[in-house]
Amino acid sequence: MIPPLPWHRPRLRPSPGDRVVLLHGLWRSVWAMDGLASTLNDEGFETLNIPYASFRKTLDEIVDDVADVIGSSRRRTHFVTHSMGGIVLRCLALRHPGLVTGKIVMLAPPNQGSEIIDWLEDSPLGRWSLGPGGMSLSTKTIREKIPGFSDQHDVSVIMGRNCSIPFFQSFFKGENDGIVTVEGGKVAGMGKMEVVDGDHTFLMSEPVVREKVLNLLEA
Repeated sequence: MIPPLPWHRPRLRPSPGDRVVLLHGLWRSVWAMDGLASTLNDEGFETLNIPYASFRKTLDEIVDDVADVIGSSRRRTHFVTHSMGGIVLRCLALRHPGLVTGKIVMLAPPNQGSEIIDWLEDSPLGRWSLGPGGMSLSTKTIREKIPGFSDQHDVSVIMGRNCSIPFFQSFFKGENDGIVTVEGGKVAGMGKMEVVDGDHTFLMSEPVVREKVLNLLEA
C-alpha cells in the first residue's frame, strides 16, 4: 500500500524472454505490481513495471506517458493490468496499437465504468481526490468514449468476489470485490473470464491469481 510518489520510476527486470508491461490502478504505485513482476521475471519474462500519475493527469496524458516509457520493441509485448490500468491499456491499444503485440490479462478492471466514481462526480472533495484521471472512470465516460478490444487481441479478465471494503456494497448488484462487480469486468473483445476468491485491493498478490496470470501468458 505504498502511495504514489514523484520519485518513483519504471522498474525493468531484463530477461531474454517475451516482455510483460505491468500497469497498476488508481492511487496505487509501482510497488503494487512489483511482486507479480518479480514472479513473472523469475519465470523468464522481461518485465517493465510502469508507474503513472493516475489522479494528477488526464487519461489522454497518462496514455501518452505510458506509451513513451514502453517505446518500440521487437519483442512480443504482453500486458498485465490492475483496475484503472486496464482502462489505460484500452486507450493505449486504440491509440498506439503497435505497442500492444502480445496477450492481455486484466485484473479487476472497471470495464463498464465505476458506480463509485458516478457517486463522487458531484462531490468537490471526490473530484479533487480522484483528479481528472480517476473521474474518467465514470460509467458514462467509459461506455461512451472508450472502445473495447479488436479481435486481434487475446484478452483475459480475472475478477475477485471477496469484499474487504463493505462501505460501497449498496452500489452493487451481484458478485463484487468491494470496488468492481464481476459483471462490470466484461468488455468487448474479451476471450476469457475467471472469478477467484480475492478482493480488489490485493488481487494481484493472491497466489492463485499469480499462477493464473502465468498460465495465461504461457498458454
